[in-house]
Amino acid sequence: MLFLSLVFTTQAQIPSWLAADPTNSKLVYITGLTEHNQTGTELPTTIKIELIAAEKLTYSMNTFDDHGHFEFFLRPDGLYHITFQKPGYLSKKLEVVTGNVPDDQWDLGFVLDLTVSMEESLPNFSSTLQEEPFARCMYSGKSERIEFDKSYSKQQRSKWDSERQRCLTSQP
Repeated sequence: MLFLSLVFTTQAQIPSWLAADPTNSKLVYITGLTEHNQTGTELPTTIKIELIAAEKLTYSMNTFDDHGHFEFFLRPDGLYHITFQKPGYLSKKLEVVTGNVPDDQWDLGFVLDLTVSMEESLPNFSSTLQEEPFARCMYSGKSERIEFDKSYSKQQRSKWDSERQRCLTSQP
C-alpha cells in the first residue's frame, strides 16, 4: 500500500488519462529507466506520451531527477506512442497497445518494466525512421501478459542497423 501511495504522490502532475485510478485495476504500470547504449550510464530524457484516439492526447515529462527513471500508467482500450528524446541522441518510439486485453485478464493490471537504450546521434540519420515505433508491446493470450512483438522489434532493429551503417559509411 505504501508503494501505491508513493506512486500516486509522484504522479500528481500527470493528466488523468495517465494517472493511477485507485478504483480501477485496468491499468498498465510502465516503469523503467533510460540509459546510454554503450556505457549503461543512466540518462535523463524527455518522454512524450501520446494516446492515439479520435482526439490525440499528448503529454511530455522528464525522467526523475538527473537519472533516467520514469513511471506512469496507461489505461485500457488505447494505442499509445511513447517517445524517448534527448538532445544529441536518436529518438526512440515505443508503441503500446492496451486495447486487446480481455476484460477477465485485468485482475491486478499489468507491469511493463523497460530499459530504454539511447544511442548517440549520427549525422543524417533518418528522421522518418525515428518517427516509426522502434518496438511494439501488446497483450499475448499465450502468456497472458503484455509483451514485446519480437518479430516487429527484429525488423525495426534491422532497419536501424542498416541506417546506422549508411550513416557511418557516408561520413568523410
